[in-house]
Amino acid sequence: MDYQLFQWINHFAGQNFWWDHFFESLTSYGPYLYIAVLLILAIRPSSRLAAINGFLTASLAIGVNFLIGLVFYRPRPFVAHHVHMLLPHVADSSFPSDHTTGSIAIALAIWFYNRKLGIPLILMALFIGFSRIYVGHHYPTDVLGGILIGTVVAILVNKLGIGQKILERIPFGQKQSPSESL
Repeated sequence: MDYQLFQWINHFAGQNFWWDHFFESLTSYGPYLYIAVLLILAIRPSSRLAAINGFLTASLAIGVNFLIGLVFYRPRPFVAHHVHMLLPHVADSSFPSDHTTGSIAIALAIWFYNRKLGIPLILMALFIGFSRIYVGHHYPTDVLGGILIGTVVAILVNKLGIGQKILERIPFGQKQSPSESL
């Protein structure tokens, strides 16, 4: 069923210039938008905790993906089948989708602090996951795995208050005494 759903989604690739361009752009540039949002949030003291949680959540979730990749190899769709591939990609393990994992992890980390910003970021993360299937890089279960990993890690980081503990140790805006600056 996974491959059939992949085929159904991917068969649209190459059929419409605007859809192709939209999904290629999401795949190529979407993750950079999340990093830009985190950097903007990090600048403002009132949203710094959301930024720290976003960076932390994405890093841990991608780390989980890396560990999964060490023990489980799944060939990408374009390695195992004939697909409509819109963008080149390395033939590494397909499961889980790093793009989806990172973007959903950041989106949820932000959502815990700002629902108005988090909701569009969650929707965009889902579109990024869909784009990974559309351009021929992932199966639907790779994207679902990324959503699951990003979600679980975001919830754990939020519940454990790890970002708050880190924020408390960073001396933002505090003046150092002369003896500390040596």
